[in-house]
Amino acid sequence: MSNQLPLEVRFLKRYARQLHAAGVPAHQFEHMMTALADKLDFNCQVLSSPTAIFLSFIYKGDDEDQRPIPMQLMRMNPPSINLGNTAELYRLGNDMFDDKIRLEEAYVELRDWQLAQLYPLWLQILCWGLSGGAVAVMLSTSWAGIGVAALTGALLGLLVTQAGDTLREGGLEAIAALFATFLVFAINSIIPGLNVLVIIMSSLIVLIPGLALTIAVNELSTHHLASGSARFAGAMVTLLKLGLGVLIGTVIVRWMGWPTNIDAITSLPLPPDWIRWPALLAAAFSFAVLFSVRLKDFHIAILAAIISYVISRVGVAVGGLEFGVLLASLAISVLANAYGRLFKSPGALIRVPGIILLVPGIIGYHGATALFLETGDDLSETTLLAFRLVISLVGGLLFGNTLVPPRRGH
Repeated sequence: MSNQLPLEVRFLKRYARQLHAAGVPAHQFEHMMTALADKLDFNCQVLSSPTAIFLSFIYKGDDEDQRPIPMQLMRMNPPSINLGNTAELYRLGNDMFDDKIRLEEAYVELRDWQLAQLYPLWLQILCWGLSGGAVAVMLSTSWAGIGVAALTGALLGLLVTQAGDTLREGGLEAIAALFATFLVFAINSIIPGLNVLVIIMSSLIVLIPGLALTIAVNELSTHHLASGSARFAGAMVTLLKLGLGVLIGTVIVRWMGWPTNIDAITSLPLPPDWIRWPALLAAAFSFAVLFSVRLKDFHIAILAAIISYVISRVGVAVGGLEFGVLLASLAISVLANAYGRLFKSPGALIRVPGIILLVPGIIGYHGATALFLETGDDLSETTLLAFRLVISLVGGLLFGNTLVPPRRGH
Protein backbone atom coordinates (compact mmCIF):
# COMPACT_ATOMS: atom_id res chain seq x y z
CA MET A 1 0.00 0.00 0.00
CA SER A 2 1.42 3.40 -0.98
CA ASN A 3 1.87 6.07 1.64
CA GLN A 4 -0.43 9.07 1.62
CA LEU A 5 1.04 12.31 0.35
CA PRO A 6 1.89 14.88 3.05
CA LEU A 7 -0.93 17.27 3.86
CA GLU A 8 1.15 20.20 2.56
CA VAL A 9 1.48 18.55 -0.84
CA ARG A 10 -2.23 17.69 -0.99
CA PHE A 11 -3.09 21.29 -0.15
CA LEU A 12 -0.72 22.68 -2.78
CA LYS A 13 -2.13 20.33 -5.43
CA ARG A 14 -5.68 21.50 -4.76
CA TYR A 15 -4.57 25.11 -4.63
CA ALA A 16 -2.76 24.76 -7.97
CA ARG A 17 -5.83 23.21 -9.59
CA GLN A 18 -8.08 26.05 -8.44
CA LEU A 19 -5.59 28.78 -9.41
CA HIS A 20 -5.31 27.31 -12.90
CA ALA A 21 -9.10 26.98 -13.28
CA ALA A 22 -9.48 30.67 -12.31
CA GLY A 23 -7.30 31.66 -15.29
CA VAL A 24 -4.21 32.94 -13.44
CA PRO A 25 -1.36 33.45 -15.99
CA ALA A 26 1.62 31.09 -15.77
CA HIS A 27 4.14 33.58 -14.38
CA GLN A 28 1.82 34.67 -11.57
CA PHE A 29 0.66 31.09 -10.98
CA GLU A 30 4.22 29.87 -10.53
CA HIS A 31 5.19 32.77 -8.28
CA MET A 32 2.29 32.06 -5.93
CA MET A 33 2.90 28.30 -5.89
CA THR A 34 6.63 28.54 -5.16
CA ALA A 35 6.04 31.18 -2.46
CA LEU A 36 3.37 29.06 -0.74
CA ALA A 37 5.53 25.93 -0.97
CA ASP A 38 8.42 27.85 0.60
CA LYS A 39 6.09 28.91 3.42
CA LEU A 40 5.28 25.23 4.00
CA ASP A 41 9.02 24.24 4.01
CA PHE A 42 9.07 22.71 0.55
CA ASN A 43 11.03 23.51 -2.57
CA CYS A 44 8.62 23.39 -5.49
CA GLN A 45 9.28 23.27 -9.23
CA VAL A 46 6.27 24.25 -11.33
CA LEU A 47 5.48 23.91 -15.01
CA SER A 48 2.10 25.25 -16.05
CA SER A 49 0.40 25.22 -19.44
CA PRO A 50 -3.21 25.91 -20.44
CA THR A 51 -3.95 22.15 -20.39
CA ALA A 52 -1.63 20.66 -17.74
CA ILE A 53 0.21 21.30 -14.47
CA PHE A 54 3.43 19.60 -13.39
CA LEU A 55 4.49 19.89 -9.73
CA SER A 56 7.70 18.59 -8.20
CA PHE A 57 8.18 18.82 -4.42
CA ILE A 58 11.29 18.35 -2.30
CA TYR A 59 11.56 18.78 1.45
CA LYS A 60 13.87 21.65 2.33
CA GLY A 61 17.28 20.31 3.28
CA ASP A 62 16.58 16.90 1.73
CA ASP A 63 19.51 17.07 -0.68
CA GLU A 64 20.01 13.29 -0.60
CA ASP A 65 16.41 12.64 -1.59
CA GLN A 66 15.75 10.50 1.47
CA ARG A 67 12.03 11.37 1.53
CA PRO A 68 11.07 11.31 -2.16
CA ILE A 69 7.69 12.65 -3.30
CA PRO A 70 6.36 11.51 -6.70
CA MET A 71 5.97 14.20 -9.33
CA GLN A 72 2.37 15.36 -9.63
CA LEU A 73 0.72 15.73 -13.04
CA MET A 74 -2.74 17.22 -13.42
CA ARG A 75 -4.51 17.33 -16.79
CA MET A 76 -6.62 20.50 -17.00
CA ASN A 77 -9.17 22.05 -19.33
CA PRO A 78 -8.19 25.40 -20.86
CA PRO A 79 -9.15 27.99 -18.22
CA SER A 80 -11.42 30.99 -18.39
CA ILE A 81 -10.75 34.08 -16.31
CA ASN A 82 -12.70 34.25 -13.04
CA LEU A 83 -11.57 37.27 -11.05
CA GLY A 84 -13.86 36.53 -8.12
CA ASN A 85 -12.30 33.12 -7.54
CA THR A 86 -8.83 34.58 -8.13
CA ALA A 87 -9.39 37.15 -5.40
CA GLU A 88 -10.67 34.51 -2.95
CA LEU A 89 -7.73 32.21 -3.69
CA TYR A 90 -5.27 35.04 -3.15
CA ARG A 91 -7.05 35.88 0.08
CA LEU A 92 -6.55 32.29 1.23
CA GLY A 93 -2.90 32.37 0.18
CA ASN A 94 -2.31 35.65 2.01
CA ASP A 95 -3.92 34.20 5.13
CA MET A 96 -1.41 31.35 4.91
CA PHE A 97 1.50 33.79 4.53
CA ASP A 98 0.31 35.82 7.52
CA ASP A 99 -0.42 32.74 9.71
CA LYS A 100 -4.09 33.71 10.00
CA ILE A 101 -5.27 30.21 9.11
CA ARG A 102 -3.91 26.77 9.89
CA LEU A 103 -3.00 24.37 7.12
CA GLU A 104 -5.75 21.92 8.12
CA GLU A 105 -8.39 24.65 7.92
CA ALA A 106 -7.12 25.87 4.55
CA TYR A 107 -7.19 22.33 3.18
CA VAL A 108 -10.79 21.83 4.28
CA GLU A 109 -11.78 25.13 2.67
CA LEU A 110 -10.16 24.11 -0.62
CA ARG A 111 -11.72 20.65 -0.51
CA ASP A 112 -15.18 22.19 -0.67
CA TRP A 113 -14.23 24.87 -3.20
CA GLN A 114 -16.61 25.40 -6.10
CA LEU A 115 -15.51 27.36 -9.18
CA ALA A 116 -18.66 29.03 -10.44
CA GLN A 117 -19.98 32.16 -12.12
CA LEU A 118 -21.04 34.62 -9.42
CA TYR A 119 -23.96 36.06 -11.38
CA PRO A 120 -27.21 34.59 -12.77
CA LEU A 121 -27.59 33.51 -16.36
CA TRP A 122 -29.99 36.31 -17.31
CA LEU A 123 -27.46 38.94 -16.18
CA GLN A 124 -24.64 37.26 -18.10
CA ILE A 125 -26.72 37.28 -21.29
CA LEU A 126 -27.68 40.91 -20.70
CA CYS A 127 -23.98 41.79 -20.33
CA TRP A 128 -23.13 40.02 -23.60
CA GLY A 129 -25.58 42.41 -25.24
CA LEU A 130 -24.37 45.45 -23.29
CA SER A 131 -20.75 44.79 -24.21
CA GLY A 132 -21.62 44.42 -27.89
CA GLY A 133 -23.59 47.66 -27.95
CA ALA A 134 -20.92 49.54 -25.96
CA VAL A 135 -18.11 48.48 -28.27
CA ALA A 136 -20.25 49.46 -31.27
CA VAL A 137 -20.52 52.95 -29.75
CA MET A 138 -16.74 53.17 -29.36
CA LEU A 139 -16.30 52.11 -32.98
CA SER A 140 -18.56 54.98 -34.13
CA THR A 141 -21.54 52.99 -35.36
CA SER A 142 -25.02 54.38 -35.99
CA TRP A 143 -27.86 54.13 -33.50
CA ALA A 144 -29.34 51.28 -35.51
CA GLY A 145 -25.97 49.53 -35.59
CA ILE A 146 -25.64 49.83 -31.81
CA GLY A 147 -29.03 48.21 -31.34
CA VAL A 148 -28.21 45.39 -33.76
CA ALA A 149 -24.85 44.77 -32.06
CA ALA A 150 -26.52 44.61 -28.64
CA LEU A 151 -29.24 42.23 -29.87
CA THR A 152 -26.75 39.97 -31.64
CA GLY A 153 -24.42 39.98 -28.63
CA ALA A 154 -27.25 38.92 -26.30
CA LEU A 155 -28.29 36.08 -28.62
CA LEU A 156 -24.67 34.95 -28.84
CA GLY A 157 -24.49 35.00 -25.05
CA LEU A 158 -27.50 32.69 -24.93
CA LEU A 159 -25.89 30.39 -27.51
CA VAL A 160 -22.51 30.22 -25.77
CA THR A 161 -23.80 29.80 -22.22
CA GLN A 162 -26.18 27.01 -23.27
CA ALA A 163 -23.70 25.17 -25.53
CA GLY A 164 -22.79 21.63 -24.52
CA ASP A 165 -19.29 20.37 -23.82
CA THR A 166 -18.98 18.77 -27.27
CA LEU A 167 -19.72 22.06 -29.01
CA ARG A 168 -17.40 23.99 -26.68
CA GLU A 169 -14.52 21.67 -27.55
CA GLY A 170 -15.21 21.96 -31.26
CA GLY A 171 -16.28 24.85 -33.44
CA LEU A 172 -18.30 27.00 -31.05
CA GLU A 173 -16.53 30.22 -32.08
CA ALA A 174 -17.06 29.47 -35.78
CA ILE A 175 -20.76 28.74 -35.23
CA ALA A 176 -21.15 31.94 -33.18
CA ALA A 177 -19.46 34.00 -35.92
CA LEU A 178 -21.59 32.36 -38.61
CA PHE A 179 -24.76 33.12 -36.66
CA ALA A 180 -23.72 36.73 -36.02
CA THR A 181 -22.81 37.27 -39.68
CA PHE A 182 -26.07 35.81 -40.95
CA LEU A 183 -28.20 37.78 -38.49
CA VAL A 184 -26.48 41.13 -39.10
CA PHE A 185 -26.68 40.76 -42.89
CA ALA A 186 -30.33 39.73 -42.59
CA ILE A 187 -31.12 42.88 -40.60
CA ASN A 188 -29.05 44.93 -43.09
CA SER A 189 -31.32 43.68 -45.87
CA ILE A 190 -34.21 45.28 -43.97
CA ILE A 191 -32.37 48.35 -42.64
CA PRO A 192 -29.75 49.07 -45.34
CA GLY A 193 -26.72 51.17 -44.53
CA LEU A 194 -25.42 49.25 -41.50
CA ASN A 195 -21.65 48.96 -41.12
CA VAL A 196 -21.96 45.19 -40.91
CA LEU A 197 -18.30 44.28 -40.28
CA VAL A 198 -18.03 46.64 -37.30
CA ILE A 199 -21.33 45.37 -35.92
CA ILE A 200 -20.24 41.74 -36.25
CA MET A 201 -16.95 42.56 -34.49
CA SER A 202 -18.79 44.35 -31.70
CA SER A 203 -21.22 41.50 -31.10
CA LEU A 204 -18.34 38.99 -30.98
CA ILE A 205 -16.20 41.08 -28.62
CA VAL A 206 -16.43 38.60 -25.72
CA LEU A 207 -15.15 35.78 -27.96
CA ILE A 208 -12.34 37.77 -29.58
CA PRO A 209 -9.16 36.62 -27.77
CA GLY A 210 -7.46 39.99 -27.34
CA LEU A 211 -6.81 39.36 -23.65
CA ALA A 212 -5.62 35.79 -24.27
CA LEU A 213 -3.24 37.03 -26.96
CA THR A 214 -1.84 39.68 -24.62
CA ILE A 215 -1.34 37.18 -21.80
CA ALA A 216 0.35 34.78 -24.22
CA VAL A 217 2.90 37.34 -25.40
CA ASN A 218 3.43 38.46 -21.79
CA GLU A 219 4.17 34.85 -20.79
CA LEU A 220 6.57 34.46 -23.70
CA SER A 221 8.38 37.66 -22.74
CA THR A 222 8.79 36.39 -19.15
CA HIS A 223 10.32 33.11 -20.47
CA HIS A 224 7.31 30.91 -19.76
CA LEU A 225 7.61 29.49 -23.23
CA ALA A 226 5.46 26.36 -22.91
CA SER A 227 2.42 28.16 -21.57
CA GLY A 228 2.92 31.24 -23.73
CA SER A 229 3.28 29.22 -26.94
CA ALA A 230 0.23 27.10 -26.19
CA ARG A 231 -1.89 30.10 -25.25
CA PHE A 232 -0.73 32.03 -28.33
CA ALA A 233 -1.59 29.07 -30.58
CA GLY A 234 -5.01 28.81 -28.94
CA ALA A 235 -5.69 32.51 -29.49
CA MET A 236 -4.70 32.29 -33.15
CA VAL A 237 -6.92 29.24 -33.70
CA THR A 238 -9.82 31.12 -32.12
CA LEU A 239 -9.23 34.03 -34.50
CA LEU A 240 -9.21 31.64 -37.45
CA LYS A 241 -12.45 30.02 -36.25
CA LEU A 242 -14.10 33.43 -36.05
CA GLY A 243 -12.83 34.34 -39.52
CA LEU A 244 -14.05 31.03 -40.91
CA GLY A 245 -17.49 31.60 -39.41
CA VAL A 246 -17.69 35.01 -41.06
CA LEU A 247 -16.64 33.47 -44.39
CA ILE A 248 -19.29 30.75 -44.27
CA GLY A 249 -21.94 33.23 -43.15
CA THR A 250 -21.05 35.57 -46.01
CA VAL A 251 -21.28 32.72 -48.55
CA ILE A 252 -24.75 31.81 -47.26
CA VAL A 253 -25.80 35.45 -47.45
CA ARG A 254 -24.65 35.65 -51.08
CA TRP A 255 -26.65 32.54 -51.91
CA MET A 256 -29.72 34.29 -50.55
CA GLY A 257 -29.10 37.34 -52.71
CA TRP A 258 -28.57 39.84 -49.89
CA PRO A 259 -26.07 42.72 -50.36
CA THR A 260 -22.62 41.89 -48.94
CA ASN A 261 -20.74 45.17 -49.30
CA ILE A 262 -18.96 45.16 -45.94
CA ASP A 263 -17.19 48.45 -46.66
CA ALA A 264 -20.36 50.48 -47.04
CA ILE A 265 -20.30 53.75 -45.11
CA THR A 266 -23.44 54.12 -43.08
CA SER A 267 -25.79 57.00 -43.80
CA LEU A 268 -27.86 56.24 -40.73
CA PRO A 269 -27.98 58.71 -37.80
CA LEU A 270 -24.90 58.63 -35.52
CA PRO A 271 -25.00 59.12 -31.75
CA PRO A 272 -23.32 62.19 -30.21
CA ASP A 273 -19.74 61.93 -28.98
CA TRP A 274 -20.72 62.14 -25.30
CA ILE A 275 -22.47 58.77 -25.54
CA ARG A 276 -19.01 57.13 -25.40
CA TRP A 277 -18.83 57.74 -21.65
CA PRO A 278 -22.03 55.87 -20.73
CA ALA A 279 -20.91 53.19 -23.20
CA LEU A 280 -17.57 52.92 -21.40
CA LEU A 281 -19.37 52.42 -18.08
CA ALA A 282 -21.65 49.80 -19.67
CA ALA A 283 -18.68 47.94 -21.13
CA ALA A 284 -16.77 48.03 -17.82
CA PHE A 285 -19.84 46.78 -15.94
CA SER A 286 -20.43 44.01 -18.48
CA PHE A 287 -16.89 42.67 -18.38
CA ALA A 288 -16.88 42.84 -14.59
CA VAL A 289 -19.94 40.56 -14.56
CA LEU A 290 -18.60 38.22 -17.26
CA PHE A 291 -15.25 37.88 -15.43
CA SER A 292 -17.08 37.27 -12.12
CA VAL A 293 -15.68 40.25 -10.23
CA ARG A 294 -16.97 40.29 -6.64
CA LEU A 295 -19.52 42.98 -5.82
CA LYS A 296 -17.17 44.59 -3.32
CA ASP A 297 -14.53 44.91 -6.07
CA PHE A 298 -16.85 46.27 -8.77
CA HIS A 299 -15.82 49.88 -8.29
CA ILE A 300 -12.15 48.89 -8.72
CA ALA A 301 -12.76 47.12 -12.02
CA ILE A 302 -14.90 49.95 -13.43
CA LEU A 303 -12.44 52.63 -12.32
CA ALA A 304 -9.56 50.69 -13.91
CA ALA A 305 -11.39 50.57 -17.26
CA ILE A 306 -12.12 54.30 -17.13
CA ILE A 307 -8.53 55.20 -16.24
CA SER A 308 -7.18 52.98 -19.02
CA TYR A 309 -9.52 54.48 -21.61
CA VAL A 310 -8.77 58.09 -20.63
CA ILE A 311 -5.00 57.54 -20.61
CA SER A 312 -5.10 55.73 -23.94
CA ARG A 313 -7.06 58.59 -25.54
CA VAL A 314 -4.55 61.13 -24.20
CA GLY A 315 -1.67 58.99 -25.47
CA VAL A 316 -3.24 58.63 -28.90
CA ALA A 317 -3.69 62.41 -29.13
CA VAL A 318 -0.05 63.00 -28.14
CA GLY A 319 1.86 60.24 -29.92
CA GLY A 320 -0.44 58.03 -31.98
CA LEU A 321 -2.23 54.73 -31.44
CA GLU A 322 0.79 52.65 -30.41
CA PHE A 323 1.92 55.25 -27.87
CA GLY A 324 -1.59 55.44 -26.42
CA VAL A 325 -1.68 51.67 -25.89
CA LEU A 326 1.83 51.70 -24.39
CA LEU A 327 1.00 54.54 -22.00
CA ALA A 328 -2.29 53.00 -20.87
CA SER A 329 -0.81 49.53 -20.26
CA LEU A 330 2.15 51.05 -18.37
CA ALA A 331 -0.19 53.01 -16.09
CA ILE A 332 -2.45 50.01 -15.51
CA SER A 333 0.51 47.76 -14.69
CA VAL A 334 1.83 50.25 -12.13
CA LEU A 335 -1.61 50.72 -10.57
CA ALA A 336 -2.26 46.96 -10.46
CA ASN A 337 1.03 46.18 -8.72
CA ALA A 338 0.64 49.09 -6.30
CA TYR A 339 -2.89 47.93 -5.48
CA GLY A 340 -1.65 44.38 -4.90
CA ARG A 341 1.09 45.61 -2.56
CA LEU A 342 -1.16 47.94 -0.57
CA PHE A 343 -4.22 45.71 -0.21
CA LYS A 344 -2.72 42.21 -0.64
CA SER A 345 -5.16 41.52 -3.47
CA PRO A 346 -4.55 40.23 -7.00
CA GLY A 347 -3.49 42.97 -9.39
CA ALA A 348 -5.64 41.24 -12.02
CA LEU A 349 -8.63 43.10 -10.56
CA ILE A 350 -7.15 46.22 -12.16
CA ARG A 351 -5.05 44.69 -14.91
CA VAL A 352 -7.75 42.68 -16.70
CA PRO A 353 -10.49 45.37 -16.84
CA GLY A 354 -7.81 47.93 -17.70
CA ILE A 355 -6.56 46.19 -20.83
CA ILE A 356 -9.69 44.36 -22.03
CA LEU A 357 -10.93 47.28 -24.15
CA LEU A 358 -7.60 47.93 -25.84
CA VAL A 359 -7.54 47.01 -29.48
CA PRO A 360 -5.23 44.07 -30.46
CA GLY A 361 -7.97 41.46 -30.38
CA ILE A 362 -10.29 43.46 -32.60
CA ILE A 363 -7.50 44.22 -35.05
CA GLY A 364 -6.52 40.54 -35.08
CA TYR A 365 -10.09 39.52 -35.83
CA HIS A 366 -10.21 42.09 -38.63
CA GLY A 367 -7.07 40.53 -40.10
CA ALA A 368 -8.54 37.03 -39.86
CA THR A 369 -11.71 38.05 -41.69
CA ALA A 370 -9.62 39.90 -44.29
CA LEU A 371 -7.73 36.63 -44.89
CA PHE A 372 -10.93 34.69 -45.63
CA LEU A 373 -12.63 37.49 -47.51
CA GLU A 374 -9.63 37.90 -49.86
CA THR A 375 -8.75 41.50 -49.04
CA GLY A 376 -4.97 41.23 -49.06
CA ASP A 377 -4.20 44.90 -48.41
CA ASP A 378 -6.39 44.85 -45.30
CA LEU A 379 -4.71 41.63 -44.18
CA SER A 380 -1.16 43.00 -44.35
CA GLU A 381 -2.05 46.34 -42.79
CA THR A 382 -4.11 44.94 -39.94
CA THR A 383 -1.60 42.18 -39.19
CA LEU A 384 1.24 44.69 -38.88
CA LEU A 385 -0.92 47.01 -36.80
CA ALA A 386 -1.94 44.16 -34.49
CA PHE A 387 1.72 43.18 -34.07
CA ARG A 388 2.74 46.74 -33.16
CA LEU A 389 -0.13 47.10 -30.72
CA VAL A 390 0.58 43.80 -28.97
CA ILE A 391 4.23 44.80 -28.58
CA SER A 392 3.17 48.18 -27.19
CA LEU A 393 0.71 46.60 -24.78
CA VAL A 394 3.11 43.96 -23.47
CA GLY A 395 5.95 46.48 -23.33
CA GLY A 396 3.85 48.73 -21.12
CA LEU A 397 3.02 45.83 -18.79
CA LEU A 398 6.68 44.83 -18.50
CA PHE A 399 7.89 48.41 -17.90
CA GLY A 400 5.21 48.77 -15.24
CA ASN A 401 6.39 45.58 -13.52
CA THR A 402 9.91 47.02 -13.52
CA LEU A 403 8.86 50.35 -12.03
CA VAL A 404 6.61 48.80 -9.38
CA PRO A 405 7.38 45.08 -8.95
CA PRO A 406 4.43 42.88 -8.01
CA ARG A 407 4.08 41.64 -4.46
CA ARG A 408 5.70 38.31 -3.65
CA GLY A 409 3.51 35.53 -4.93
CA HIS A 410 1.58 37.93 -7.19
